Amino acid sequence: MLDQETDDLWRRFKNGDDDALSKLYDNYVHQLFSYGLKIHGDEYLVKDCIQEVFIQLIDKRKKLVLTDSTDIYLFKSLRNKLLEELRSKNRRTDIVRSVSLGDENTEMDAEQSIVSSEEEQQRTEIVDAALKTLSEYQQEAIFLKYSQGLEYEKIAELLDIDIASARTLIYRALKKVKESINNKTRFFLFFFRSLF
Repeated sequence: MLDQETDDLWRRFKNGDDDALSKLYDNYVHQLFSYGLKIHGDEYLVKDCIQEVFIQLIDKRKKLVLTDSTDIYLFKSLRNKLLEELRSKNRRTDIVRSVSLGDENTEMDAEQSIVSSEEEQQRTEIVDAALKTLSEYQQEAIFLKYSQGLEYEKIAELLDIDIASARTLIYRALKKVKESINNKTRFFLFFFRSLF
């Protein structure tokens, strides 16, 4: 969505246009839901919190300021609402989500398809295991960068850190994932070689 269009919707909503809020909701609900699931896997809780964010927008309409980053404002509001809910209910869990590696399969016979599927599953399991070695904060930063496609500036704003820290956080997370994948791969190669 174009930033100008988002800014226009935000301005219209602030001036009393409820249809503008409805359009903002439609434009961001899927991204917010996906992001919310990265923080906590309870779909119902995430949906409730998204609804709460938009209800609070209506309640606070008069006090809202025009923002340069409506998307960041919405992500941050959802993040804060989820963390507030998790703290109050003591339901905070680890952020664990799969990173799917998608290979477009060309036409293959059944045997090649099965082998390819098994290899894909092994790669996914290796990446998932590597991601689990990251802290929740690192996982969230990786999600924002690679699943949501946010720039470092927006990630920094959302996580309340400076841009250099956002770059460092993601760099170190990727380095840790790469090292973990390399170690796993070496282990598997050693294990399979020892069988023969």
